[in-house]
Amino acid sequence: MAWYSPARWIDRDQAASGSGSTPSSIGRIQTYLSGLAPPKYPLPVDPALAKSGEAVFATECASCHATGAARTGTVIPHDEVGTDRVRADAWTTAAATAYNAAFSGKGWAFASFTKTNGYVAPSLEGLWIRAPYLHNGSVPSLADLLSAPQQRPKQFWRGYDLFDSSAVGFVSSGADAERAGSLYDTALPGNGNGGHPFGTQLEPDRKRALLEYLKGL
Repeated sequence: MAWYSPARWIDRDQAASGSGSTPSSIGRIQTYLSGLAPPKYPLPVDPALAKSGEAVFATECASCHATGAARTGTVIPHDEVGTDRVRADAWTTAAATAYNAAFSGKGWAFASFTKTNGYVAPSLEGLWIRAPYLHNGSVPSLADLLSAPQQRPKQFWRGYDLFDSSAVGFVSSGADAERAGSLYDTALPGNGNGGHPFGTQLEPDRKRALLEYLKGL
């Protein structure tokens, strides 16, 4: 199972064009990363609870996030996912046209930029260690992601590497997190933690089961 799925590379051309990278060098890196296995969850997982959570995943998450699903790796419209739109809006149709015009006919392979109106839905291998969540890292744990957006932390400390096995994320509050991390304020432009309401209406026992299943991906 690929740890870095191709879906995570959708935006690579935009960044690569600015850094002087070439398609061949980017391709070699992608090939290497795609061959890595996801890190295994290092703590015990309740197999019965995880099995129950697998059924929840199938109904609540799989259509956009299961490996090989039709929508996995595709752009989900912003009107559907509802997460902070600053990053998507920063890349405009005019910018894509200008890039294409600048690179066209000059031997530079990155010359087919397009404007999209949403974010790519990635597959979830190694999800337990990929906190903080959403495209802008605005939600510190999976438990928070399954909470209603208005109940998610408004500020937290990002960068402390102590794992929180209960919430499934990294410890993001307290003196140690403050000392090791940097403050993330969801009120700042581009830092919003709203949207992605999927799974937030689940009953508590189904949320617990889903979290247990997600640990094993």
